[in-house]
Amino acid sequence: MDTTTNNPNHPSAADQITDPVDAWVLAMRARGLAARTVTERARVIRQASQTAATGPDALAPADIERFLARASTPGTRYTYYSALRAWCRWLVRTGRRTDDPTEAVERPRMPVGRPRPISRAQLDRLLAMHLRPDTRTKILLAAYQGLRVHEIAKIRGEDIDADAGTLTVAGKGGRVDTLPLHPRIAAEAGCRPREGYWFPSPTRPGRPVTGKSVSKVIADALHRAGIQATAHQLRHAFATELLAAGVDSRVVQVLMRHSSLATTARYLGVSPEQQQAAIGTLR
Repeated sequence: MDTTTNNPNHPSAADQITDPVDAWVLAMRARGLAARTVTERARVIRQASQTAATGPDALAPADIERFLARASTPGTRYTYYSALRAWCRWLVRTGRRTDDPTEAVERPRMPVGRPRPISRAQLDRLLAMHLRPDTRTKILLAAYQGLRVHEIAKIRGEDIDADAGTLTVAGKGGRVDTLPLHPRIAAEAGCRPREGYWFPSPTRPGRPVTGKSVSKVIADALHRAGIQATAHQLRHAFATELLAAGVDSRVVQVLMRHSSLATTARYLGVSPEQQQAAIGTLR
């Protein structure tokens, strides 16, 4: 029987890798983090190291502050800090450093983004266009199921259970959720294969298209319809319409697969009509 697994003196696979960033990548993959998260975090650390002209495991607080100051937007700055924070904590946890330099750096403010949903009239205009079947299905998955582009890209026939009326979604960070199936998506499923990817890659056999490809296809359709919007704004419209219809925010949180109710609350916009009605109640 192999006893090395429980031997504290036996080095882990990550410990045997010379490049510390590569070792961290392996550790993140072992935790099941999304491939996109792993790749982006490693890119940030290597970029910070290059900017500071020092080893990635030797970054000082001043190096981190200078790197954050170079970020073009508040959102980018916050993302960079989060990656650096996770990196430094891992270095300390694995004994590669005794201190965490990010503790001496003030956390950047998290930008408060406002959802920008397209309107119902715009969605109707978009769907009234002559669209390729794949394009229409991608739009419907975003607008009527609230899926992200990378979730749309990976949809398979096996994810649809027509009898139960459910859709299984592989989301961010490897999370898997089962959602109620919208009738329009159920109708699309009747024209799609029951097994395999709905949107197979034309260049990568056995693989689906990329999320970037889905985003571009939808964006191009929006542009042709004269709508200045992105694919993600269809997801915004999904949440906004549900909340405007009076659906409980906790239910919308589950359907959107938000980890925090505060994220869902961002979609609780107050229309000018609602404001006027409120003012009108004063006597």
